[in-house]
Amino acid sequence: MRLTAGGRRLAVAALVQSLGIGLFMASSMAYFTRQVDLTANQVASGLALAGIVALGISLLGGVLADRYGARRVLAAVYTGRGLCCAAYLFVTGFWQFMVVTLCAVACDRAGPPVLQALVAVAVPERQERTRLLAVVNVVRNCGLGAGALAAGVALAGDTQAAYRITLVAIGLAFLGGAVLVLRVPELAAPVPAARKDETGKDETGKDETGKDETGADETGGDVTGRKRAGNRVLPDGRYLTLTALNFLLFFFDTMLLVAMPVWILEHTDAPRVTVSVLFALNTALVVVLQIPVSRLATGQRRTTRMLTWTGAVLGVSSLCFAASGSVAGGPAVAWLATAVVLLTLAEVIANAAVWDLSIALAPPEQRGRYLSVFNLSVAGQRVLGPVMVTGLLLGAGTLGWVVAAAVLVVAGGAAERVARAAGERTRPVVPADA
Repeated sequence: MRLTAGGRRLAVAALVQSLGIGLFMASSMAYFTRQVDLTANQVASGLALAGIVALGISLLGGVLADRYGARRVLAAVYTGRGLCCAAYLFVTGFWQFMVVTLCAVACDRAGPPVLQALVAVAVPERQERTRLLAVVNVVRNCGLGAGALAAGVALAGDTQAAYRITLVAIGLAFLGGAVLVLRVPELAAPVPAARKDETGKDETGKDETGKDETGADETGGDVTGRKRAGNRVLPDGRYLTLTALNFLLFFFDTMLLVAMPVWILEHTDAPRVTVSVLFALNTALVVVLQIPVSRLATGQRRTTRMLTWTGAVLGVSSLCFAASGSVAGGPAVAWLATAVVLLTLAEVIANAAVWDLSIALAPPEQRGRYLSVFNLSVAGQRVLGPVMVTGLLLGAGTLGWVVAAAVLVVAGGAAERVARAAGERTRPVVPADA
């Protein structure tokens, strides 16, 4: 696809800041434990606590995006992350680490929905913005990998100077992303007000509330009801239900990052190196498949159907994981590889569908707030998902995978029905004589 100038800047910004994230992910644990003298348990517990607290704080990003504009807020988020990296240079104890980490994680959680809100105003055409988000996702995966490889320089040197230079480089990457974001044009402009006559009505016969004599607006809907919807603190019920169902469908992330390695190491006869090979396979497939699959998200009916596909493919993937535990050697590896291929296919299908629907089903005047709430399904899965995996799924062995398959299939079908109903409700009403 051919990107607009704004789209190219967003893609480059994603690449630059993902390089920083990759550097940080690969080198931060060594820096905190070897240079700051924190224990691994302190770092892990600090990150977990910050993640939980940041769930609520991250909603503020959407509110600010609606008030001040997504471009400014996203630039501020990237700047905040850069400043947090600089602050890590001065951390000498656990509580200082906690304060900086809470700020960093809050910025991290606030970023994705604000990015979506910016894409929505920078690329007004629905299908093109989904494809742009696919490009951003591919670029981000490449940047994470490259950043992780570059962190090997600091890890090999294992000196305070090497780690400090790495932190400065990470901070500069985020600041560079902020500068690029500020250069993205916001093309979706507000509709200018119509000229009013001496009766207080505009040239279409509507008054300052947007109503005509019948109390209806240009879509045939009740403006008063729409104003009440615009003043909601939380999204409407269907959007919240879709958010909850997406929490279940986003289980593919926890399956890959937590369930897959633990299952391979403790419940199968596959070689240990299988874990790293399957991680690499997932990354490669996302890079190859995400953009082509995003082209399938065309039209409300087809896009909502992709949610059912997601649940079904995840269900089959879960059954493949279950099968890998009952065989040994090559067959176990084959079942695991099949499971990861299917899991990755579900991941790229789900990404394309929810990127499109989460934006399309949100009212433009509250898009940032809606997207921040929807993003709780992703952030919540990353906080609660590992507990679900270790406490429920893996503890039940093969039966756990079978139950997970059934839940995911049902969640996919339910998500399609809810999204389709929400789409019908938000569709403008066409007058009968039109």
